[in-house]
Amino acid sequence: MPEISKEELEELKRLKLVERSVVRGLKEGGFSDKALKFFGYKKNFLLDGDPLKKEANAMGGFTGACGDHVDIYLMIEEGIIKDAKFATYGCSGAVISAATLAEIVNGKDVNQALELNVSDVAEFLKEGAKGLPKHVHDCCGIAIEALKNAIAHYKKLNE
Repeated sequence: MPEISKEELEELKRLKLVERSVVRGLKEGGFSDKALKFFGYKKNFLLDGDPLKKEANAMGGFTGACGDHVDIYLMIEEGIIKDAKFATYGCSGAVISAATLAEIVNGKDVNQALELNVSDVAEFLKEGAKGLPKHVHDCCGIAIEALKNAIAHYKKLNE
């Protein structure tokens, strides 16, 4: 493992403080702890070296009116989603929505996945009075449209 310089270590500490501040703000804004775990751990986020980036047999993207963009990468075998990951250029709502949607669709039949909607994702994240705040439901819609585009891509290739 390469050695980290003192400057790099200080930058990592600073970034961690910024992330904690962002998470605190999101929590105060109505996001559930479950939603914040998807944000903080970036679960299902497609990293550069992830084999799924090259091996996915379905990929779709969508850009919302706000400019946020989500790409969904899927590995589908015999109509079942075996792996789902995402990449996004968007706000925390887009990250949480895409990460959650990727979690929900893993193991689902593609036709079941097509039936998912914003309410399904919001319900999955609900904990008491908190969950996915209404002001970011459009972000969830962006992730769902990316998923629909990925499945349409898969179906077109496998007709």
